[in-house]
Amino acid sequence: MSIVLFGASGNIGGNIREEALLRGRRVTAVTRASDLEPAEGLTALKADIADEDDVAKIVSGHDAVISAYSPGLRRYSAEEAAELIRKAHDALFAGVKRSGVRRIIIVGGVGSLEASPGVDVVDSDFYPAEHKAHTLRNREILHSLKRGEHDLDWTYASPPLVIKPGERTGRFRLGEDRLLRDEAGESRISEADFAVAILDELEKGQFIRRRFTAAY
Repeated sequence: MSIVLFGASGNIGGNIREEALLRGRRVTAVTRASDLEPAEGLTALKADIADEDDVAKIVSGHDAVISAYSPGLRRYSAEEAAELIRKAHDALFAGVKRSGVRRIIIVGGVGSLEASPGVDVVDSDFYPAEHKAHTLRNREILHSLKRGEHDLDWTYASPPLVIKPGERTGRFRLGEDRLLRDEAGESRISEADFAVAILDELEKGQFIRRRFTAAY
């Protein structure tokens, strides 16, 4: 299987890249500026996910696309990040559709998960107000997928509240639209195990045209 991975140098994207290579997948890793260490099965490219033509050209001939793109909040305000996310996903969906590739996994945010009945994480009283603008944009992307606006075999992957570097155990729970918490009330997973969940989904196709989440 050949995969195009956007956002391949980020915390989550880097773990997805390593997990895919560990499984013997051929990975075209796309970044804006970062240099990646050479590895067997890896092709590294620098390109702009917000350029539809670039996306279509790169994706063509591959089996699947994973996007772990995120502009981050260290360099941008939440409002600036929201606009970058909108432009990136508009170009991504259009470019992938032009390429003829059907399968795509979007690594999204936690904010659209249901924290309590009828209340999403982003609308809960514990969610940081300064993060809301870009989180709401991510939620709208999920809603647009659910409305059928993009004729692709999509899956939207939401992490739990806490995702950090940690051990690759291969042991976690899967859910769909509700935030997963453990017996202590924590909602967490390692970046390595979240990457395992994403590659598992790519191989099994359990959540095509649906969202899933993974947590301990």
